[in-house]
Amino acid sequence: MKISRRSGMLRFFMVIKLFVDIFWAFYSLKFKRIWHTNAWVEEKRQELYKTQARYFRDLSVQMGGLLIKLGQFLSTRVDLLPRSSIDELAGLQDEVPAVEFAEIKGVIEAEFELPLEEVFAQFDSEVLASASLGQVHRGQLSDGSKVAIKVQRPDIDELVAIDLRAIYQVIKLIKIFTNWGQVIDLDAIFIEFKETVQDELDYVHEGHSAETIARNSQDDPDIIIPEIYWDYTTRRVLTMEYLEGIKITDHKLLLQSGINRQAIAAKLLQTYVKQMLIDGFYHADPHPGNLFVTPEGKLIMVDFGMTGSITPDLRETLVEMVFALVNRDYAQVTEYLKELGFIRYDYDNQALNRAISIFLEELVGSGQDLSSLDLQALLRDLETLLYEQPFQVPANFTFLGRALGTLYGICIDLDPGISFIDVAKPYVKQIAPERDSIFRIVKDRSKLIGNALLDIPPLMQKALIRVERGELNLTDPLHNINDAIEHNTRVTRTLVWSIVFGFSLLTSAYLLVNGLKDFATYLLIFSIIIFLLLLKTTRKPTRKKAPHPPVMIKRGK
Repeated sequence: MKISRRSGMLRFFMVIKLFVDIFWAFYSLKFKRIWHTNAWVEEKRQELYKTQARYFRDLSVQMGGLLIKLGQFLSTRVDLLPRSSIDELAGLQDEVPAVEFAEIKGVIEAEFELPLEEVFAQFDSEVLASASLGQVHRGQLSDGSKVAIKVQRPDIDELVAIDLRAIYQVIKLIKIFTNWGQVIDLDAIFIEFKETVQDELDYVHEGHSAETIARNSQDDPDIIIPEIYWDYTTRRVLTMEYLEGIKITDHKLLLQSGINRQAIAAKLLQTYVKQMLIDGFYHADPHPGNLFVTPEGKLIMVDFGMTGSITPDLRETLVEMVFALVNRDYAQVTEYLKELGFIRYDYDNQALNRAISIFLEELVGSGQDLSSLDLQALLRDLETLLYEQPFQVPANFTFLGRALGTLYGICIDLDPGISFIDVAKPYVKQIAPERDSIFRIVKDRSKLIGNALLDIPPLMQKALIRVERGELNLTDPLHNINDAIEHNTRVTRTLVWSIVFGFSLLTSAYLLVNGLKDFATYLLIFSIIIFLLLLKTTRKPTRKKAPHPPVMIKRGK
């Protein structure tokens, strides 16, 4: 049964009304501030973060369709919403009442243009799992193969299209009446959300994603991916191998089967390290309903409607950042966060380095559950990193962040004492053994120089602003200032010669690899000359001490 124009328009305006209600609840505080204290307004705002998130969650479950997916999406945007809202939305389950069997039967028969009995030898009317976009039933093929059949809900395409139009209208209203568009790339977030949902609605795409991950995992006997039966698969019906296993969070059954939970947690983590850093294609929805364990301790992954791709350039940067993480070089982690767009380049690293080091060491290094270390200091560090500027989550990292967050929770549940850094360290070093080569070292040094060149101008601008305001104090002997000027001149020369040396050395290596030995030899000789000049510029000239007492210069208030 198709959705009527009237029903579609009614749903369209109901979705818009939902967001308008939430927006007005917060915006009206602007007027209430007139006759209430600031403390009352702030208390009310914090209360609204929780109550309005609950309002959204309840109405989403009632209306179904895309709103449940949107709620899950927003629950990953820790840079947009405070913790109280995230907690409410995290309780939004992607499970709604199942569709009547007669409607599901109608979808299958419409797809195959055959009676259900002629498509499947057996089809269980009982629902295995029900979600916002579809539901899963057990069945059997004519050759006796046991299968799991995923069927889309009737008219879900139209519901999703209506909801997407309404959400886009809401985004346009937000950009008109607020300045959020200047801080958050709302259009990019919407596009990513839309593309992900559209991929989930294409079961042929999901089948190919499952096969891609199966190919990437074929050398690992401990990873099991269900086989896709293409003769029984269409855009709205997906038929796959039925696999039985223990739910990964069922501690009791895991214990009864003699399965080592710590080993499963380590295996799960290593699997995602490989998918993200080597394969560049990963399962983006690792919640407990999609992960199972066989009695032999093998890992089963199902439901590939949400997958993510990582470009080679991005993957290389992520690998470098993981190296810095496993080596506990948190200052370098900060630099990579800047490069990936999580932190603005003009922000001073010093304020963030400590917070990042404390947060990552306590949370990822020791692998402790948040409930066991939910200290006020850690919460302040987390809020600085995730909710306040300058930290932001780029739109293209939303689903990657969601996957990692869910993965973290599962691993902690399996092994509360897991050290993510220690588990991943040997595997990460194995996937990139060239990390300590001369070429890698030169590249790392060049990158550090580049980062410094990007950081210096905004920091100098901040210093000049403080000078104009009279907030900067300088107390230094005059001859020390002369020494500093000469030192800066030497540093500048050294920087220039270092860049030339690094470039010529890398070019020489490139020419040698490509068979141009003569040119490579000449350039290598040139590199040696540059190296000698570099050594000369680093020498500090001797100077006699000034016979007179230093003259003190002071600037500022």
